[in-house]
Amino acid sequence: MSAGRDFINQVIMEIENSILKPPLEDIESSAEGGILENLSESMNIEKPKVIATVNPPTNECIEYVDRDQQCQVITGKYFPEESIILINYRIDMNTLLHLFAHHVHAIEMGRAKYVRARRLEELRLPWELRPTEIVAMYRTAQLVRMLQPRAWRIYNEEIKPRIKEIDEKFNSVRLTVNYIERQVEHILSSRKSVQ
Repeated sequence: MSAGRDFINQVIMEIENSILKPPLEDIESSAEGGILENLSESMNIEKPKVIATVNPPTNECIEYVDRDQQCQVITGKYFPEESIILINYRIDMNTLLHLFAHHVHAIEMGRAKYVRARRLEELRLPWELRPTEIVAMYRTAQLVRMLQPRAWRIYNEEIKPRIKEIDEKFNSVRLTVNYIERQVEHILSSRKSVQ
């Protein structure tokens, strides 16, 4: 039993140390400190906190509208109350800037007012007709023009390699977890046949 527990602890440590900590933290740091900090300073606004996740992309328009409607998939979400941008680790520059555009809009409008307006829009309107989304789309185009070449270098040289690294490590750990799952299923099925 101890050997099994050691193996499980080893798998958990591998997930924690090789997937969650360095690569995700590097993506967060590059996105927040390397890309958004420069934009925040040039706009004279506070920089949002960036949190990266390996969870599936968030599609913010699916929560409130018919699944049949077309909607841009946004691989992240903006939380105005905390000034947090949650991103999937496979982030692209358009999504990062779109979420930052929501942050800029919330600061200009006032966070409390933005939150109220956003919630009302989500209940009443499809994603593509929400005023906060229209503003974010427009502002994203403006932000692209403001980006310095350094921001593109950071994305291409720091974030993209980490995305690839996480994919590789994730697939490796997933094989091990699948092996554990098959072993557990085998044990359960052999126990059922004994009873």
